[in-house]
Amino acid sequence: VRLAQARRTMDHDFCNAWARELVTAKLRRQHRLLTQAESRRPDVRKPLFDARKGIDAALGQATDEGLADCPRLRGLEGSAARAYFHGYTALFAPELDFTGRNRRPPRDPVNACLSLAYTLLHFDAVRAAHAAGLDPLLGFFHRPAFGRESLACDLIEPLRPIADEWVWQQFSSGQLRPEHFSTDKGACLLGKAG
Repeated sequence: VRLAQARRTMDHDFCNAWARELVTAKLRRQHRLLTQAESRRPDVRKPLFDARKGIDAALGQATDEGLADCPRLRGLEGSAARAYFHGYTALFAPELDFTGRNRRPPRDPVNACLSLAYTLLHFDAVRAAHAAGLDPLLGFFHRPAFGRESLACDLIEPLRPIADEWVWQQFSSGQLRPEHFSTDKGACLLGKAG
């Protein structure tokens, strides 16, 4: 299985098709989350609409087989992420200071939770890859790189919007609140109660 996986990492047509499926699944889920959010938060309709428009543009290009190779898909994913997070940030209370995605270290409570959720997803993807007999280091969209579990990175891409929705629900329901977090040397930390 691992030898076949290694051969597939060298098959550019396979990698491009795999990447197109991952990116389009992720963009569709992002779009769906923002659409559903608008029904719950009509007060932020404009940034949600603008974000969906940016995702639609990237999605249109990502589904065009002739234009969508891995490097181009990474660029489309990046431009869609900028649009998406512009809308996603509008869903959170201003006191959370969430103005966009940041990490290493996360500087606000939302980013701290997003980083934690993505890390937990990544760990599950590594376990799933091992359980399936695959090498988590050999990805198709995220190219193999020293010390990076590229296949796990691939596997979690379409799941990130699900984690994003869960994080939003934790804050909108009041399950997580600003007092659950502290700051240390610019890093936002989730406390024990949170």
